Amino acid sequence: MGAIDDFYSSMVKARGFARPAKYEVVLTPPAGSALANSPKTKEIQLLCDTIVMPGHDLASSTVKFGTAVATEMVVGHAYEGTIEASFYLDQQLDLKSYFDAWQDAAVDMENNTVSYYKNKDGHHNYAGSMKIYQLSSIPTTITTITTREDTSGGSRDHRTSKHNHGMEEEKINTHESIRTYGINVEEVYPATIGGISYAYATVDTVALLTVSFQYRKWTEITDTTNESTTRTTRQSSSLDATAIAEGLGYSSVAELKSYLKSQV
Repeated sequence: MGAIDDFYSSMVKARGFARPAKYEVVLTPPAGSALANSPKTKEIQLLCDTIVMPGHDLASSTVKFGTAVATEMVVGHAYEGTIEASFYLDQQLDLKSYFDAWQDAAVDMENNTVSYYKNKDGHHNYAGSMKIYQLSSIPTTITTITTREDTSGGSRDHRTSKHNHGMEEEKINTHESIRTYGINVEEVYPATIGGISYAYATVDTVALLTVSFQYRKWTEITDTTNESTTRTTRQSSSLDATAIAEGLGYSSVAELKSYLKSQV
């Protein structure tokens, strides 16, 4: 049973596993565009159905000395591809209009005039930024206190008691989402806005809009509490084994261990 205990120990140290359904996307439109202070930005980022956190490439070149076996040596690095995302569409297609306006900030669709990358104030005309977070959850308790009417004086006496016996306390056990990892993507813009497919057979299907974002680079957000990209030493959280077991969908640590043993 040593392998199971080692696996469980590593799981506790890692404070659980990452879930692809737990994520957060924060969009910041170009500071030099009309979308800079748009109230729709927050609504639109909540409609993100899927997104791919970008990768990272090491560029290499073949080096061969004499008759020796060739070696692939690193000569640089690059950022992989584009960021692919899909969004739920509202009935007015405001989300599509939002991304259309973002592209219009780069190119005037009527006369095909391309905007400068930055304006005279140094703000980007069409390149914004994006933050993508991995989320986890920690157990928390919400306490609510309500006052109840004191009718001890009779049916006509409905005074609200200010004493402790006139208050009711309710505690609700729930989970609070926390950011455990994140990246800050710089100089982002929607390079491609996908088409919308229509069909009578899709009566109960919600329409989606796919968007491919181009970007310059990304950096890790090492302190997700204040969104700092400065490298710092990460502090371990106080998440205990019971919280991890509950986060994985088990009622107790014993139930989780029992499941692991049944898989051997």
